[in-house]
Amino acid sequence: MRFVGAIILVLAVTRLAAAQPVSFQIKGQVAIGQKPQIRITAVQKVSDVRIELDRDDGKHISLRQGALAKGQMVTLNIGDGSPGHASYKGTLSAQVPGESTRWSDELTFETLVLTALKVLYDADHLDLDKRVLQFKPTRAVNDATLVVLGEDGKEIGKGAARYTAKDVPADGWLSITWSQPANTRVMVMRLRVVAADGAATNIELVPWSVTIDHEDVNFATDSSVIEASETAKLDASLVKINEVIKRAQRFMTMKLYVAGHTDTVGGNAKNRKLSLDRALAIASYFKKQGVTIPIVVAGFGEDVLRVATPDNTDERANRRADYVIGPAAGAPPFKGPYLKARAEWKSLR
Repeated sequence: MRFVGAIILVLAVTRLAAAQPVSFQIKGQVAIGQKPQIRITAVQKVSDVRIELDRDDGKHISLRQGALAKGQMVTLNIGDGSPGHASYKGTLSAQVPGESTRWSDELTFETLVLTALKVLYDADHLDLDKRVLQFKPTRAVNDATLVVLGEDGKEIGKGAARYTAKDVPADGWLSITWSQPANTRVMVMRLRVVAADGAATNIELVPWSVTIDHEDVNFATDSSVIEASETAKLDASLVKINEVIKRAQRFMTMKLYVAGHTDTVGGNAKNRKLSLDRALAIASYFKKQGVTIPIVVAGFGEDVLRVATPDNTDERANRRADYVIGPAAGAPPFKGPYLKARAEWKSLR
């Protein structure tokens, strides 16, 4: 970053040109991890160069430099590099050979140590159907670009946006949209966000997941045993699961999520256990039949009903399990009522 003048001088420029033995420039705005700096250049030979500064938080800073030959330049760090804005007042002084008194001038300037640019994101701020991604930067940004990859790993869409202060909503979430052909599914999204000072951050999002459409297994009352007559349903689901795995395994590591559910007959604790046992039975069947990706299970009991019913209602549509394939890393690909139910996902051993 180039040095910029950020000093208020009390002497006229013409007097400075004639009497000032050193010149100076302030590098006041720097990125996180750096410190503001003052660059001093000797207009003539000087010795015992001193800078005394008081920061607006009360801290006093003293900087020292020995002799400088005419034309020699030195750069000194200012402050401790703490992020944020600071104001300084003080003096720059030097001893000129042959002069009985020290030369001194007042310094008044401000610095800004920029914080790291971070971008917040969550699944609730992504609408794949409307093709809108929202993100929240930790400081002001100028622009963002988005590249969208499909299930074959190839680019299927792009987006770009520029932002000004007036574009930032009260909640701080900025939006970027993208184009995408019909009948394509998003696997990976690569977002690049650039701040006003040129700092940038790159984020890779994996919103991809596939819910396996299937016919539900019918279990006997209070049982988690899979009857022989029901295995054909699981075999049909297995074909679809393997198709997804074959298609996507070149591009990511996956997990199969099996979520068990019950109707509202019986107590909540009992239904939680029953739904977990049924999910375990289905997951174990898939594993025995050769599913190679990790499988995790959870029992949601009667807390995520497909059909809303009163308590103690025998409803077959609610006695079910959901099969979803998603990325191995990150949160399970479930939203809405699943998040309120807070079931514990367990890996199948």
